[in-house]
Amino acid sequence: MTSTRERSGAMIWVVDDHLPTAAAVAEIVRGLGHSARTFAAAELACDALERASSAELCAVLITDLRMPGMDGMALLQRFRTRAPAVGVLVITAHGSIDDAVVAMRAGAFDFLTKPLAVERVETVVRNAVMRAVLDAELVRVRAENRALKAKAQPTLVFRSAAMRAVLDAAERAASSDATVLVLGESGTGKERIAHLIHESSLRAAGPFVATHLAALAEGLLESELFGHERGAFTGALARHTGRFEEADAGTLFLDEIAEIDARTQVKLLRVLQERVVVRVGGASEVKVNTRLVAATHRDLDADVAAGRFRADLLYRLDVIRIVVPPLRARREDIAALLAHFLDRSASRYGRAVPELPAEVAQALLSYSWPGNVRELENVAERLVVMGQSQIRLEDIPLRIAAAPAAPPSLLPEGDLDLPAFLESLERELLRRALERAPGNKAQAARSLGLSREALRYKLQKYGLDG
Repeated sequence: MTSTRERSGAMIWVVDDHLPTAAAVAEIVRGLGHSARTFAAAELACDALERASSAELCAVLITDLRMPGMDGMALLQRFRTRAPAVGVLVITAHGSIDDAVVAMRAGAFDFLTKPLAVERVETVVRNAVMRAVLDAELVRVRAENRALKAKAQPTLVFRSAAMRAVLDAAERAASSDATVLVLGESGTGKERIAHLIHESSLRAAGPFVATHLAALAEGLLESELFGHERGAFTGALARHTGRFEEADAGTLFLDEIAEIDARTQVKLLRVLQERVVVRVGGASEVKVNTRLVAATHRDLDADVAAGRFRADLLYRLDVIRIVVPPLRARREDIAALLAHFLDRSASRYGRAVPELPAEVAQALLSYSWPGNVRELENVAERLVVMGQSQIRLEDIPLRIAAAPAAPPSLLPEGDLDLPAFLESLERELLRRALERAPGNKAQAARSLGLSREALRYKLQKYGLDG
């Protein structure tokens, strides 16, 4: 099982000897929810590169091409050699597009031209971060998959706190034989959670038997679950062992438990109460030592209220309830899962993982994935099988390529007075820091990463020192 960590945006380094430009780009970056660090010279960024740990290194580097001393092209080449996973964006003057083309051929993601347009900076940075995140996840997932294969451990790929809570609940449930009810939309991975519970339990050496109840004909449901005796009905030529007996000393997973009819509900309730089954056409009771994990995408509480599901059966099933959130509610898992499925499909078919340009990564990571993890897995397999070495936007399903982009930025659109905008933003951040720490300017300074002297100066500048 994998671990996870919280994420609050990417770290982006901005390198430009023109300090107002560096400050403007950094503010736009922060407005997108990322962290920014500025450098006045390429040499300073190189020094930081040499000292930075993997956790401290930036995800994206934004550098001017024309700078005194070491220029942006040399800095790009240094990062390509020392930190190839870092995405690089270059800034060039409007009349020097040829320089940007050379930089792109050398490995830069994209370029920005001076004078900078806020909307263009936002778009390019957003795309570069998504591409860099996906590339980093590919490296990370490959390492995790190799380690887990070597240890023969079960895998659950995630990065979100929401799935960490699900995994914690599954691990606690595995320590007992209590019945578990797993709820969640179709495609969220409910059966995988059931597998993890079984594989982490004392029953791991026993069988794991999965039964998808919605796929069974109503007339065969009882026979499949509880078994039947020879001659119990037309065509019953021999005794048949049901799923409860097959899973003896192990775990039985019943998917779409809400689909069973009223008669089967009664029989299932008795099995859970007495721990015995009676085969169809038989009279003797057969003891079973089976741990039950049930799942459904339906709202069982609503089904009970509507009379479609027995309340007493729900009480028996709902000893431990685990709710698996949809993928759209844990968007930080999308990149990790996409990288995992691309790597797995490439390995299965003996192909290289295709390259995903920024606009393709943007579309895949911004999509809401209504089919959840199952839909994402199928799309990743399609890209590996049907795509070229570099995936084009037209290679991905139209429903994804044409889906609305990520939520719009809170920054203003079009032309603006950048100095005035930055001053208004700084004034608002100062005001909020003072509200959070009433009467404690030292605390306000710390929350903004400023010294007390710097805070005092800025408060005087904006008339907030009263």
